[in-house]
Amino acid sequence: MSNQSDLVLSRPYLTKAQLQRCQKYSIPDRRAYNQKRLLVFKYLGQLCVQLKLPRKVLEATMYFYHRYHAFNKFETEMCYDVGTSCLFLSCKQVETFKRIGEVCSTALKVRNVPRVTPDILDAFKKRVIQMELRVLETCSFDYRINNEVHIDEFIIKIGRELSFSYDCCRLAWLIAFDVLKLELLITVPSHTIALAVLKLACELLDEIKWPNVRYNLFETDAPSFNEAYFDILNFYINVFDACDLKDHDAVRDLNLKIETFIEIKKNAGLEYGLTVNPIALDKDDYVSKERNFGVKERRYVLKKDSLLEESVSKKRSISDVS
Repeated sequence: MSNQSDLVLSRPYLTKAQLQRCQKYSIPDRRAYNQKRLLVFKYLGQLCVQLKLPRKVLEATMYFYHRYHAFNKFETEMCYDVGTSCLFLSCKQVETFKRIGEVCSTALKVRNVPRVTPDILDAFKKRVIQMELRVLETCSFDYRINNEVHIDEFIIKIGRELSFSYDCCRLAWLIAFDVLKLELLITVPSHTIALAVLKLACELLDEIKWPNVRYNLFETDAPSFNEAYFDILNFYINVFDACDLKDHDAVRDLNLKIETFIEIKKNAGLEYGLTVNPIALDKDDYVSKERNFGVKERRYVLKKDSLLEESVSKKRSISDVS
């Protein structure tokens, strides 16, 4: 193990370019990862239903899952263990605590694992608990993210603020379920996603005109909003068969098709979102270097001021000063 000691600034959200740079080291086969991610999402959704957990637990779980695979190598046979560990952590994070035994035994039932012996269950519990620390490391032990208001709650708050109808907010809530499958969760905050799904809901209903929103009033900006909006649109255009929205009884009358979303995108104007300078990206060790888990000590801070103070007083090696 290296004697190096690192000091790392928490970065809860990464641009698409930064995320792709991270995944250069962690995801060798993007197609296999995407296919497995959808299967894991379905499994976690079923697990939440069996455990009677609210949607915010699934949202927090998928945030952790996406973060984990940004910095840890994707291995097909381990993805269900990772997902279960993320869910167990999320239960504690959003204060819907479940015992590890209940989570793991239910998980094995959902996966239809035959002949579950006490030894098999104990081994599974150990793997889930051991993986929890690695999941927290990928998030820099930053508890601020999933302690905040979640997407569905923001839909209600913003919908009221903008005087949208119940039907519009309900449709946005249904769209938001599909969003949980996307890496958008680790790209922009939940209130920005809520704004984006509300706009798409307005356009699908074609009853309410989207108002001229001043994004700063909702603590976001145009690039972040458009990053979310176009990412969701592109999901429905490119992976329409994998969406849950089309199968919901509440949207049968809308007769949703791929062409529906293509037409909306045509009328949306120029596609743009969050950008990062390529030169700065190359110099950014946080995303451009493979994570070294052999470091003897790695400490995490939440604010840049703390990072600079520590680096001056301790003269530590700094992993991120951007």
